[in-house]
Amino acid sequence: MKKVLVITYSQSGQTDEIIENIISGFDEKIELYIEKLKPIPEFPFPWNGMSFYDAMPESVEMIPSDMQPLSVDISIDFDLIILGYPIWFLSPPIPLTTFLKSKEAVKLLSGKPVITVIGARNMWVMAQEDIKIMIKEAGGELKGNIALTDRNYNLISVVTIVHWLMTGKKDNYLGIFPKPGISDNDISNADRFGQVISDAVLKDEYENLQEKLLALKAVELSQNIVSTEQKGKRIFTIWARFILKKGGVGDKARVFRLKMFKWYLLFIIFAASPIASLIFYITWPLFFVRIRRKMKYYSGVKLKVKQE
Repeated sequence: MKKVLVITYSQSGQTDEIIENIISGFDEKIELYIEKLKPIPEFPFPWNGMSFYDAMPESVEMIPSDMQPLSVDISIDFDLIILGYPIWFLSPPIPLTTFLKSKEAVKLLSGKPVITVIGARNMWVMAQEDIKIMIKEAGGELKGNIALTDRNYNLISVVTIVHWLMTGKKDNYLGIFPKPGISDNDISNADRFGQVISDAVLKDEYENLQEKLLALKAVELSQNIVSTEQKGKRIFTIWARFILKKGGVGDKARVFRLKMFKWYLLFIIFAASPIASLIFYITWPLFFVRIRRKMKYYSGVKLKVKQE
């Protein structure tokens, strides 16, 4: 019998819902093992006060934290590893970074095919690049990626996701905004990926898996969003290092810099990003070939050492 290990981290449960629907379509000949990562201490949900922003520097710089021991037997020879995760500040969530940088990850992933499943607002490609690197360093081979996102307009989704993260309520904010996060329809329809992955596991054939997943719209990218995200990742890195100079998580010495980042982030999102989008669409024809090449790359699973 084939064995598949699913490793997830999901504060709100959204990513877990997506994966549950995906694996519901697996053949009965596949034995599933589920491992939900548990950081120490747990990150709050909903987030409270500055705790949300306090997670930014370590997320962006991919600094591991403490985590409860895995419950799965790492000596099992798994046929496939599935990693499910949300996005934190254009970066992998700290618990998944912690796992991927552990000796247990090397034991489990070395020489194994890996599939990533992402549940995000709309920006995930930079985090996935970080994940690609960590998978490679652990000895794994990324064979497939599924990324489901919030389909609402960018600025609207910012308002709704903040409401959800800070209250824990996945409802219509003020009675006028759409529900936050990935739509119920997109989550339930994620079962369409299950049969394709299941067949790959049973046949031990992964070379064309991503092409098959893309045919099912496993990845849908916006050129404008990707362009904005690339710039944002560079800026977040500068802020993360600036804040870390004042200490680690919970250090009162860095609170002022965290507050500076908070207001800077709000300004960028609501004032600067619309202007950046306008500039992108004006200049888009000049960079059409390069942009199309980047979209193809980010839709795939290969890793380039140097980005353009």
